[in-house]
Amino acid sequence: MTASEFKLLQRAARSPWSFMAGFVKTLDPKRGVCGFPDYPYVRELVSATHRNRFLLVPKSRQMFVTWTMLAFFLWRALFRGPGLYLFLSRNERCAEELVGRVRFMIDNLPDFLKPKLTANSRQEIAFGTLGSRICSLPATPDGPRMYSPSGVFWDEMAFTPYDRQIWSALQPALMSGGRFVGVSSSGGARNYFAEIAQATPPNPPAARGGESESPSASSGGTEGGSLFHIHRVHYSMHPERSGDSYKETAGKGLSDAQWKREQEISFESQDDLVYSEFDPVLHILSEHWRANLEWELYRSIDFGYRSPFVLWLQRTPADEFIVFDEWAGHDSTTSEMLEVIRRIDTSHDINEGDIMWTSCDPAGAAMQDSGLSPVDLLRRHGLKLCYRSSRIMPG
Repeated sequence: MTASEFKLLQRAARSPWSFMAGFVKTLDPKRGVCGFPDYPYVRELVSATHRNRFLLVPKSRQMFVTWTMLAFFLWRALFRGPGLYLFLSRNERCAEELVGRVRFMIDNLPDFLKPKLTANSRQEIAFGTLGSRICSLPATPDGPRMYSPSGVFWDEMAFTPYDRQIWSALQPALMSGGRFVGVSSSGGARNYFAEIAQATPPNPPAARGGESESPSASSGGTEGGSLFHIHRVHYSMHPERSGDSYKETAGKGLSDAQWKREQEISFESQDDLVYSEFDPVLHILSEHWRANLEWELYRSIDFGYRSPFVLWLQRTPADEFIVFDEWAGHDSTTSEMLEVIRRIDTSHDINEGDIMWTSCDPAGAAMQDSGLSPVDLLRRHGLKLCYRSSRIMPG
């Protein structure tokens, strides 16, 4: 290492922003490999993350927040001594994606900053003699319980199952000195992220840059008594997204409710809305639909828990889908459901040869006491089924 490289290393070690702005590369879907953007709102986000042990970041979509959090915890793993840094996401694929982004940043560091890795898998990166590890986990109620992390980054927290159980498993370890950042766009009102974010007043922005590891960095707490500090990241902070033109372009195809959640960080309850654009005049058939056997016909099955549900659909030449019949079962067996399917098919003069395929959820692959799964039984009776495989073990 040269003398000039050593000075650069010292500068990167002192400040997360110096590390990110000077050495971190990210991957943009449109622009390819890019340096860290020098936007004021990104500097402020880094500063807030650096200064507060317990931070929630309600955000608009696609605001570079996830990349920023990953770079921040990479900086800590490299320069803040031994420790375990835990990433949480809603499923296995998303958890692996987070580690993949960190690996990309490491691969693109200059040689004098690049650490020697002693573990480098889809779920874990270990930093050799530095004594630091990054592990990424999918959401399970007790997944984090066996760890004592120095820091936790929870991505898309509002969309993660078992959120309260996960926080209960994390909190005791974090209270002894760990750091926590929870990041998410809005998932509505009924989740733990929304509950905390709405109960805690937003904090004023801190000084930009995060240039030092301040000994007076906040250990959590606000005037309202909450453990968390709130730092909102709204799309209007982005220098390329201000004005009505961005809203007009980015809002195409979104309902008002969807726009409020995705971009305005609204936690309004949507409990009474299944489909916010539903219009009875447009979306309810004015007369009985007669199935046309020259057009594509489909069924869809949700096996439910003792309450299966079946839809009959037709695709028109105009590429519209008409739902022309339905059945909701109550404490119904698969055999009883099959009888109903045959009866309703007959009422529409449909036989199995007229059906393109019947979609169903992966839960139907679970084995029952009879030794057959629901999809096995339906297939034995000639139904053409289509469903995606699940990583969740049947049973």
